[in-house]
Amino acid sequence: MNNESKIQEISKESYNGYEIRITKLQATAYCNSQIAVREAYSVYAISDRNNTLRKKYPSHFSPLQGEYYSVHNLEQAEAYVATIKAKIDAKVKAKQDRLAEKAKAREGFVNPYKVGDILYSSWGYEQTNREFYQIVAVGNRSLKLRQIGSVSVRSTSWCSEDITPAKDKFITEEINRVNLVINSYNGNTSHRIKSPIYGSLYKYEGGTLNRSWGH
Repeated sequence: MNNESKIQEISKESYNGYEIRITKLQATAYCNSQIAVREAYSVYAISDRNNTLRKKYPSHFSPLQGEYYSVHNLEQAEAYVATIKAKIDAKVKAKQDRLAEKAKAREGFVNPYKVGDILYSSWGYEQTNREFYQIVAVGNRSLKLRQIGSVSVRSTSWCSEDITPAKDKFITEEINRVNLVINSYNGNTSHRIKSPIYGSLYKYEGGTLNRSWGH
């Protein structure tokens, strides 16, 4: 018995940032002067971004990266293409809706901070680092900060202590400008402030904060 197979590309198109292809696999088997031919169709869709990355880093992506369907005939393949396009349209619309909601939230955002407010960071691996910043200027969606020192209140354990910010005790002349990143989800607006050093900044509401080091 001898077997032969070949793959034929039926169609290939670009659609809203995706590449969609239909291919046909034709397998031919020869046995005792008898010929058996079988056909199968495949539908394959991948985003342009992932397609570019796959070509640049082929070892990081499987050959079937993306959406892949194996069907029996061309009619089924075309039906899958229609389904894929509908899913892509839904993703595009959802993204447009999110961007529109975010833009609306940005326009209506009122900066809740004032000069003199204190922000702090919290980050680290197997330790907790803290930096304190005092707001020296407020924009529509931005802040200008100067770093201030801290005061040790009590030792809590080995290499750990509770601290509070030292207001007006600036430890540098440098002024850091940070933007408020505005987000909105289902009508609920939130924001994030990126720390000049690492992570995010949060408003200090009083009390002590723990700091640890040297693990």
